[in-house]
Parts: sequence; C-alpha cells; structure tokens
Amino acid sequence: MKRKIKQLYTSITQFFQRKGLQFTLLSTFTVVSIVAILIVTVGYTRQFSLKMEETTRKNNVDLLAQVNLNLDDYVHRLMGVSNTAYYKILKDADIAKNKTEVDRELSLLYSANESIVSTIAIFSSDGQLITSSPANQLREGANATEESWFKQANEQIENVHFSKPYVDNLFLTPNNTYHWVVSLSRSIQIINNGEVERGVLLVNMNFSGIEKISTNVNFGEGGYIYLMTQDGQLLYHPRQQLIYSGLMLENTHNASKYAEGSHLETFQNENRIVTLKTMGYTGWKIIGVTPIDQMQSGLFDNQLLLWSIALMVSLLLFSVNAVISAKITNPLRQLEEAVFRMEQDLTDIDIPIEGTYEIQHLSKTLATMAQTMQRLMKDIVKQQEQLRKKEMTALQQQINPHFLYNTLDSTIWMIESGRLEGAITMITSLARLFRISLSKGSNIISLKDEIAHVQSYLQIQEIRYRNKFEYSITVDPSIEDAATIKLIVQPLVENAIYHGMDYMYEEGEIQIRAYRFEEDIYIDIEDNGPGMTAEQITTLRQKKQVTTRKKGSGIGFSNVEERIQLFYGKAYGLEVYSEPDEGTLIRIRIPFQPLSEEDFDEGID
Repeated sequence: MKRKIKQLYTSITQFFQRKGLQFTLLSTFTVVSIVAILIVTVGYTRQFSLKMEETTRKNNVDLLAQVNLNLDDYVHRLMGVSNTAYYKILKDADIAKNKTEVDRELSLLYSANESIVSTIAIFSSDGQLITSSPANQLREGANATEESWFKQANEQIENVHFSKPYVDNLFLTPNNTYHWVVSLSRSIQIINNGEVERGVLLVNMNFSGIEKISTNVNFGEGGYIYLMTQDGQLLYHPRQQLIYSGLMLENTHNASKYAEGSHLETFQNENRIVTLKTMGYTGWKIIGVTPIDQMQSGLFDNQLLLWSIALMVSLLLFSVNAVISAKITNPLRQLEEAVFRMEQDLTDIDIPIEGTYEIQHLSKTLATMAQTMQRLMKDIVKQQEQLRKKEMTALQQQINPHFLYNTLDSTIWMIESGRLEGAITMITSLARLFRISLSKGSNIISLKDEIAHVQSYLQIQEIRYRNKFEYSITVDPSIEDAATIKLIVQPLVENAIYHGMDYMYEEGEIQIRAYRFEEDIYIDIEDNGPGMTAEQITTLRQKKQVTTRKKGSGIGFSNVEERIQLFYGKAYGLEVYSEPDEGTLIRIRIPFQPLSEEDFDEGID
C-alpha cells in the first residue's frame, strides 16, 4: 500500500514537473480554492442540517410536553369525575334508600362533564348494574364481569385502572351507536340497605377528546403523534385502522424501550426522529415521529442557492488565478530560457530584467553570477584539485618518517647485539614494505597488497619485540582484488603494538580479519592488550593526541580516518570497541570496489 502511494505521489510530481510552473500555480491555487470553498460549503450545509435537526428535536420535545399537559389535564378531569362520584356522592349514601338522590347527583356530574365523559356507572360485585348516568341500559347478553376493566378493579382494589381504547358494546345508546372509549374503573364500597358491599365504579371517557388533542398538534410535514401503553400496546394512532388491518406497521416494540427524549431510528428503511414523553397519571407514552427525509426536503432550496454561489466563486477564482499565474510565470519563463542558453554557451548571458522586484533581483544576481563563473570556474577547479592532492600527500607523509625511524632504530639495535640474521630479515621486510608503500606513486592498491604490507611490518616488529606477541591474518579470498587506500591497516597495527603489547606481561595476540558484509569491506584489528576507558575512546575519536607513552601516538588513528573519509565520504571510517582489561578492536569500514587501471592513475573519487 505504501509503495502504491509513493508511486502515485511520484507520478503526480513528475506530471506537474512536465507541465511547468504556470500550470502548477494555476492548478494548485485553483484546487486549493475549490477545496476551501467545498469545505466551507459542505461544512455550512452540514451545520445547517445539524442545526435544523437540533431545532426539530427541541420543537418536538416542546410539542410533546404541551400534548402531555393537555392529556394530563384531560385525564385529571376524568379522575376528578371518578373521585367526585365516589367520595362526594356514593361513599356515605345508602343507594337503596337514596337512589333518586344518587341518580340526580350523578346526572348533574355527568352533565357538567359531558364533553369528556360518555358514561358514569356503578356495578355490584357480581356485575349487576346498580345505576348509571345517562340512564342507559345494558345490551342484551352483556356481562360486565367479563370486561377487562371490571376484572382489574376487583383484582387490584386499591388502584385506579385505565383501559386501552376499545369500542363500548356494554351500554345501549339512544341511537344504538357504538363509541370508542377509555374506561377508568376502581373498586368501591357501597351501602345498600345499611349493608356495606363491594362494587365497581366505571367512568367511560370519550376517546374522541384524546384523538382531537393528538391530531391538532402540527408535527411537521409527514410527522405524527401516537399513544401507547407502557408495555407497547397501541392506544391511538392516526393510521390506527391501517395498523389493525395489517396494512401498516409501527415500531412500538422498540419505542417502548426508549427513554424520554429524542432518538434516531431506522424503521422500514426510513430514517426518522422519535421523541418520547411519559404521562404521569396513566404511564402512557406519547410518541412523536418526524421523518428525516421530509424534514430535510426543506433544505434543498437553501443548498441549491449555496452551491450556485460556490460554483460562481470557483469560476471567479479560477479566472483570477489564471491571470496572476501568467503574470508571475512569464518573466520566470524568459529567465529559464536565458539559463538554458547559458548552459549551452556560458558566454551567452543576455538575461532579461523583467517581472516583480524579486524576479528582477534574481535576474541581476544570475547575470552577475554568470560573469563570475566565467572568470573563476577554471581557477577553482584547478585549486581544488591541487588542494586534494596536497592534503593526501601531507596526510600520508605523517606516517612515513615515524615508521622509518622506529624500524631503523630496531635494525641498528639488532646489528649492535649481533643478531645479523634478524637484521637481514628486517631489512628485507622493510624493502618489501617500501616497495608496496611506493606503489608506483598510486594511492590505491589492492587489499591483498595492503595485507602483505601489514604482514611485512609485523615480521619486523615480531623480531624487534623478541616474540613478545603473536599475530594471525585472515582474509576472505573473494575481496583480495578489491581496491583500498594504501597504509590504512599498518598505522592501526602499530598503535596496537605500542599501546597494547608494550604493556603486556604475558604473551600478546593481534588478530587481523578482512571480510565482506553486504556492499562494504570490514577490516578488524583486535588485540588482547589493556584496553581503553570510555574517556580514552572519546579522546581518540576527537583526534586529540594520546601521550600515554613516548613511543607512538594517536596520530595513526586520526590519519587513517581522515584519509578514508576524504576518499569515501563521512559514512565510512573507523569504529572502536574497547573496555579496560578486555583488549581493543578497531574496525575499518570501506566500500567494496574492484581495482581498476584508473585507480592506479588518479585514485578513487
């Protein structure tokens, strides 16, 4: 995935590079402008939609709160009728002796609440109608004891019970019509001929009042309100007949689990806002439904106007960007053409001075620079080449006198002590040493010759130190013909002898290993000498001279690292691994490069 993204980025970059600065400026400014306009437009549209949704939610909550107040008032009035009928008319009256008075007072109570009450009736415990107002008779075959409101009243005698809406088929009405009612029933004690009996007080509420309250609420286009019990049974719905006939469904099951407030839901592939409020007296749930699609349909005109403005602003910005990019890039294009002519012929420096102040200043500076380049180019190249050769010569000459002095000193000592054969061996090794050191004046030799040079040096030192140390050399045959700077191993071996073996009371050991890892060559010079502390390593790496002994110094380390980095760059050089009493390992790292004829003549760049 990252590779594909990188390839896409590279392709886009190359595309703009081919098209030029004017196209890049024009397209970049235009894209940025259009993206900014799109972000603002989409953000504003989204914010407006969210604000409208939030306002709709708040309005729905407020509307349901008002509906709840109206329905609570309606139910409260019904409960007031029930309380008045029981506590002020029936509780202390003997129905058998004062039936006329009871009937009259019930009739007056009914007349006062006729708008909300359809029937006030009193039944005995066995379901016999004792009295009612208006004075309706029971339908033939009607049995009050089978009604749910009657059973609830007798089962829970201390509570007031509300039924769900149903068609009243218990009482005969004057015009023999059927009415939708909600029954409020309660168990009461009645006095009949001085005896206290249990009965049931029934107050039927006209359901049309509830329907009117729910219908008159403006819940927006496509919105509606419905009522249900706590367990999800439908009480009222504007499409109640369609639901009962199975032609429509309502999400009452999920709605019964909602907490009060607004909720987002998806029902039958329709997104809608559902607002819920619970009535205090009855526990009924008032639910308002607002389809989001219908709510957002009013946003279309606003969005159309907004996107039209965004399109016009985008076109205007494109035109402005085209003019500005052309004005900026035309002088730059002329400057580019002048530079191209300079690349072909440095004597052609006819550079136009046009455009903005910055471009004019750039043109003048470029003309001055071209003139200076004409005058100094050859001198600079020559000076750099000479400086490089002088640096290499000076660095290499730091080794030769020092090493020659030590070797000749050892040879003189051996001759004076009568060890002629050892002296001959040392002189022979010294001859081989200088033959390789000279290398026909080349600074680049093969790794095989560099190791042979070190071996000659070790033979000399082994004789000089009277077998005080042993050495071993291991070279990977596959890298023997690789190119290397000469005299990079011997100074480090010299330091290992002077700073390591010279301190040893036991036999010392020096190991030289040359091997290849990936694209580099590593040469390890390891000894079992006293090692170095972290501070000594830091001092060595900072190229400060180490003066722990009169013989030798840290100049070999600095010399080798400077020459390696001069030839190969800062990525290559020396690494030091050492701890006190644990010996020292110095690792040379150079790139693997085959030896060529050019290396003999000019060295490696």
